[in-house]
Amino acid sequence: MTVTATSLPQLPFDCSQTYINGRWVDASSGETRNVENPAAGAVIAAVCESSVKDVDAAVQAAHTAFYEGPWINEYSGAQRRDALLAVATAIEQHRKKLEMIESINTGKPIADVRMEVDDAIDLFRHFAGYADKVEGRHIAAQTNAGLEGYTVKVPVGVVGFINAFNYPLCLLAWKVAPALAAGCTVVFKPGPQTPLTTQYFAQLVHETGAFPEGVFNVVLGGVEVGQALVDHDLVDKVGFTGSVKTGKHVIRSTASTARVRATSVELGGKSPGVVMPGVDLERTAQLVVGGCMSNAGMNCNALTRLWVHRSVYDEFIPLLKAAAEALVLGTPQDEGTQMGPLIDRAQYERVLEYIRIGREEDGAQLLTGGEAWALGQPGYWVQPTILSGVGRAARVATEEIFGPVLSVLEPFDSLDEVIDVERRSEFGLAAGIFTRSHSDVARFTRRMRCGTIWVNGYNALYSYLPFGGFRNSGFGRELGYESFDGYLATKAIIDDVTF
Repeated sequence: MTVTATSLPQLPFDCSQTYINGRWVDASSGETRNVENPAAGAVIAAVCESSVKDVDAAVQAAHTAFYEGPWINEYSGAQRRDALLAVATAIEQHRKKLEMIESINTGKPIADVRMEVDDAIDLFRHFAGYADKVEGRHIAAQTNAGLEGYTVKVPVGVVGFINAFNYPLCLLAWKVAPALAAGCTVVFKPGPQTPLTTQYFAQLVHETGAFPEGVFNVVLGGVEVGQALVDHDLVDKVGFTGSVKTGKHVIRSTASTARVRATSVELGGKSPGVVMPGVDLERTAQLVVGGCMSNAGMNCNALTRLWVHRSVYDEFIPLLKAAAEALVLGTPQDEGTQMGPLIDRAQYERVLEYIRIGREEDGAQLLTGGEAWALGQPGYWVQPTILSGVGRAARVATEEIFGPVLSVLEPFDSLDEVIDVERRSEFGLAAGIFTRSHSDVARFTRRMRCGTIWVNGYNALYSYLPFGGFRNSGFGRELGYESFDGYLATKAIIDDVTF
């Protein structure tokens, strides 16, 4: 496989400006940031670099749109519903361009990107259904017959989003769709490595004509821009997806400003998978490899710690190796490609360093992979890698790598032993168990402290089911009604009807 800069498709839009207050504007800094195609290691675009001044302009626009504009003061829930449906239709009509942009900016296989665009369409349609169903409660008089009590749910206000690089369009939909459905206004910062689908999405939002000025805004950049958004006193809620270290900094920052504001953070994970006796081992091996290697392992919920029962360990390991080696790496736009590159050189070097740590410091055995792929070719490719005989406290078994590396732990004898170890983990985002025993399922799902648990499968997520973590994997929920409700605040109204 060879991907060269000259073979890269041309972008179907101008990405040199950003979207603030219903208009495309130049960044006040006059600076730009290069965006790469990670499959080729080549620059494909230069996007504007927003400044603190631009962040202020975007937040002010969102604040004015919320408190003075028609989005909340005049639009009904049904009108907001129709606006979100218009976005879903626009994504559907322009999906081919979105797919190409996402694939060349992230290096994702085109088949994976198609599913993510499907998800984005579904998410806007799903949350559109909540927009006209914001409901409170009536509480009958409890202590005084002359009092009527009821609750009213209102949007929290201006929401500042800081997105991760790994699922640019999909995570945008996770965040923006429920926030807009609830009636909030938005300032959105994509990951600096992958801003292009956000830019094109903003163009589609603009073209729908369904949103008043200032309801949806975009700022571009790195740490300085994100910090300015988190620190802005007119932001009512911050939503963040990213690393544990940065997430903790975001939480501290939102508590240190003049006004404390709501925060939702979806952070890292080191998700375990458990293989019990009696399952279809070949099928399970394929599911485990998919759970780890999907998106080149750059998933917060990736299955990266594998427990295999002693009674099936020796039979299972060769099947696992074969499943990993069967993955097809190649040009992301080729239909047969199953795994793409890492996002940039920093992540590429990080993953290779962890593989070295696993082999040289943790004493793990290399079962397969372990090297840069297509040596001598451009881009940030690492082979699907499996380390076996990994100690339970090893760094590669406990630290998030964010790459295509699976650590197979030493075999276990008792499910209770696994649960006891995993309940002490610093993470709690996801887990999976492969078993035919209902009692195994009951014990595992009830006792594990994590937000999503898959049984005899992995990685399937749905718009109607919540996603989020425990402990260092964050708090708050994406997806489902729980996500929508997170962008609403409850007021209690007490009315003395005898007055």
